[in-house]
Amino acid sequence: MERNQKVEDYMRVICHLRENGLVRGAYIARELGVTKPTVSVALKEMEAAGYLAIQPDRTVELTEKGEKVGEYVIKRNRVIFGLLTDLGVDKKTAAEDACNMEHGIS
Repeated sequence: MERNQKVEDYMRVICHLRENGLVRGAYIARELGVTKPTVSVALKEMEAAGYLAIQPDRTVELTEKGEKVGEYVIKRNRVIFGLLTDLGVDKKTAAEDACNMEHGIS
């Protein structure tokens, strides 16, 4: 699995959820507005690609490779969000736009 918009979206959500505690597929589904089976398939693909590990208790932990990607995605998102808010865009719109814009940057 190559790193793409889906992987980056999942990484951003996983990193965000991790700040507040354990990460589970159901929490990811809620945050992304998708079904639990959709998340299960995506997590298995990401595990096979070496981005994360699904633990016996069904929690999700990032691997070293996943950590690097997650940190990069979060940093890029924060920079774009900061730029937009500095330009006067309201925070809600800036968050949505930053998420969309981050995928269009090489």
